Amino acid sequence: MKIGPEMVKAWAVEIQVSWAGTRVRRVEGADLWAAIQLFPKGWLIFSWFPETCGCGTVVREVLDGLLKLGKRQPPIVLALKSQIMGARLTGAEQLNADRVLVLHFSRPVGLGISQPRTLILEASPRFSNLILADGNLQVLETGCHDRPSDGGPGRTRPGFSYQPPPVVQGVPPSKWPPAVTPEAFKGLRGIGKGLSEALRGCWEDLQNPREALFGLYNPNDSAPLDSFLPQRVGDALSVFPLILPTAKPIPGSPLEAAGAELAEGLLGRGSLAVGKKPGSGFTKESRRLRNRLDGLKRQLAECEQAELWKKYGEALLSSIIEIPEKTMEIEIPCWGTSGPEMLRVPVDPGLTRVQNAQACFKRYRKGNGIKERVADEIRKLEGEIASLEQDELLAEALALCAEGRHEGSGKPPGRKRGEKQSGVHRFEIGDFPVFVGTSALGNRKVTFRLASPEDLWFHVKGLPGAHVIVKTGKRPVPQAVIEQAAGIAAFFSKARTSPSAVVDMTEKRHVRSRQADNPGAVFYTHSTALTVCPQLPGAGS
Repeated sequence: MKIGPEMVKAWAVEIQVSWAGTRVRRVEGADLWAAIQLFPKGWLIFSWFPETCGCGTVVREVLDGLLKLGKRQPPIVLALKSQIMGARLTGAEQLNADRVLVLHFSRPVGLGISQPRTLILEASPRFSNLILADGNLQVLETGCHDRPSDGGPGRTRPGFSYQPPPVVQGVPPSKWPPAVTPEAFKGLRGIGKGLSEALRGCWEDLQNPREALFGLYNPNDSAPLDSFLPQRVGDALSVFPLILPTAKPIPGSPLEAAGAELAEGLLGRGSLAVGKKPGSGFTKESRRLRNRLDGLKRQLAECEQAELWKKYGEALLSSIIEIPEKTMEIEIPCWGTSGPEMLRVPVDPGLTRVQNAQACFKRYRKGNGIKERVADEIRKLEGEIASLEQDELLAEALALCAEGRHEGSGKPPGRKRGEKQSGVHRFEIGDFPVFVGTSALGNRKVTFRLASPEDLWFHVKGLPGAHVIVKTGKRPVPQAVIEQAAGIAAFFSKARTSPSAVVDMTEKRHVRSRQADNPGAVFYTHSTALTVCPQLPGAGS
């Protein structure tokens, strides 16, 4: 589901106008989505799956269907249950006129005291994530812990302060020029590519188009809901005060329109992933490893604070301030990088000032001593998880293939008599043998044992997937065989449910092993990029 920032603005306004004041009654979730029941309005669903990231309303029957297809409950669902259950939704806003939705909650804890909580949905495919933070935007939990290109390792890491995605270049809505023209759309922030292209094509045919455009971003955030009419513009879901001539109107509010799209995308993805053999144990083992990884990351975050504990200890020793009774934190004047400053030092009221300093130095020595070992364990565990998830992904694709969901290949897949190829699947395309790795070890076997230097090697670009080899026998390979082999590589990858995927092709002589914890990890050069549909041979005929 493609959306622009104008859709996120519509969500924020609709939630602010129609949902503020509701209370969290239940929380559900599985895989890459979470849903919150806000009484008495209904269910809001949030998805951080890159292809269907967004927010919308759904009914209970749809949630039941998604739960049946779900494999695991992500940690953020448990965090939501413990942190916002019973909380009141106080408001919503859009951040930086970008595809970032922020929801504010107030959670009562007793004696008239409430705790603020913040739920942040990053609905851009590049940064897609769901982040739960406290009132100071300290991250408590996230839907996705692994986003290598999201602007820094601590941007959304639990235990750190939340940092929004890099601000999109362009003029913010508050500073749009009054005489805006279609030629200036590329320099405006807050308008998606799909909407801007559609407006450029019909600008002269609209009645008061500038007034309608400025109606999307009301300075007082009080735009009426009829300023956001859902419509499909090309392949994107958008809103505008007028139905554009080239757009297809969608019934319902912005949240209802987006919820229908999200449900369809998540249900479709889940039904394609049901092919895994029951009892394989992948999900249980992956959950166990991820729980351990989360614990190690929290431990590493504490280790990285070691220098701060040393600073606390030095400040306590250099101070003459005595710790008052029942005080959990004191302020000590010290000298910082920019001059004098006040340092807030956590203390144990049951200990003296010197004993607290000794406790700080003990935490410093402990964190400093195990930091390198914890980082090394995290690296190894991440390799194990990547290998296990790759095995699960390939097992699902192999199960779909075995169930005959994609029929029509010239010769049925199989292996030669007497040839033991554990972790390897074989196809025949014309008279060219094609070998596919169906596990991390199978990938290594396909590439470094079965392939010759002149054979063609395929792998989906930038995503986990199978290594695919076409045995050329030093013969020229027809383009049709190349495209079908690339389609197999896309099918046996994380891009299987996408309409198209980019697959890299090179000769096996240009592929080298990374010698990493994942046995199938490689790097390659001299590649050619192919855009294909993920499918098995003959599936598209």
